[in-house]
Amino acid sequence: MPRPAFTGALTLALIAYFFVPDAPKLRPTVEIAPAAAATLPPRIERRVRAGNGTTLAKLLANARVDASDARDAIAALQPLWDPRDLRAGQEIVLSFDAGGLEEMQVAAAIDRDIVVARGEPGRFTSHERQRALHRATDEASGVIRTSLFEAARNAGVPVAALSAMIHAFSYDVDFQREVQPGDSFDVVYERLLDDNGNAVGTGDVIYATMTLSGRTLRLFRYRPPGADTADYFTADGVSVRKALVRTPIDGARLSSSFGMRHHPVLGYTAMHRGVDFAAPTGTPITAAGDGTVASAGRSSSYGNLVVLHHGGGYDTAYAHMSRLAAGLKPGQRVRQGEVIGYVGATGRATGPHLHYEIRLHGNAVNPMTVKMEPGQRLHGEALVAFRDYEESVSRALLAQRTTDIVALAAIP
Repeated sequence: MPRPAFTGALTLALIAYFFVPDAPKLRPTVEIAPAAAATLPPRIERRVRAGNGTTLAKLLANARVDASDARDAIAALQPLWDPRDLRAGQEIVLSFDAGGLEEMQVAAAIDRDIVVARGEPGRFTSHERQRALHRATDEASGVIRTSLFEAARNAGVPVAALSAMIHAFSYDVDFQREVQPGDSFDVVYERLLDDNGNAVGTGDVIYATMTLSGRTLRLFRYRPPGADTADYFTADGVSVRKALVRTPIDGARLSSSFGMRHHPVLGYTAMHRGVDFAAPTGTPITAAGDGTVASAGRSSSYGNLVVLHHGGGYDTAYAHMSRLAAGLKPGQRVRQGEVIGYVGATGRATGPHLHYEIRLHGNAVNPMTVKMEPGQRLHGEALVAFRDYEESVSRALLAQRTTDIVALAAIP
């Protein structure tokens, strides 16, 4: 026989259900436990970094990726990114499930990831994923005691910003001979930040000066009205860009000059038709100017050789490369600064270096002394607009320095 309390509660509930219009209706609740078979296996993420000389295939093998999956994932990646561009320290993110490799993310650039994912029915596909970046400016200056590189490093200048500054000045400055102790520099450059404010890369150099033996050179990064791209201009509104650069490689040391020399391999004195730049194997080599690839491939004592044809009767040659840039072939157009190959020691060479020649109407000329045609000169309204921009940059730089001085003066 049921207890009175329970009977009363049940009676009230039945009255509410049938006779009270707004009362909530009581319905049985059934809890169904999920089937064990419906439980998804955990997804495991693994981050790996490339070491020196590591290929992507070897990296995936070391990460225990199935050989078939690795082969298919690399094939899906290739249309968007060349696996041969993998560099030491580059991070690859791998995701696994019970079926093996599910996804691979490659940081192709600081603002771009390539994602390779397993689709249906099990095949890999790839797509790009952009990363939003924010720009902030920074300024650094220094006095050269032993080398520009050391002074810039001590001032906290990123290598990418230093490289851009050297490239901009290299049209008019011989960094092997003209930079002396006591010279100084000043540079304003962009820092690239992610959504969390973390510095992830270096943007453009906005402004730079170099004072060499009392002579000050000032450069402004500026895009003239109607131009597609920005360039570096002197304070007089003249582009620093010449038809050809003297040094188509960054951070290299001039190891052999143009002219007669004792050949290190042949053992006798012979004409050296170019200049040599010593640099580690794999250092990128860039086109000295806009032009067309005249030849690209093996060429006896030159080893892997690229010859570019430029206007005005000029050709440039780049020898002893370890390999050519992917896809480079005769007839292809290249732009100044575009990577065309990498330093090596192929052909008749005793060590890794770039042999660089400039030929005028077929005759070799000294790359370090040949007179280059002046760059674009701004006139009229374009010059007025540049003057306004130059003044605004100078005012902003002065204001920033003043703020820094005031802030420093406030520190006890």
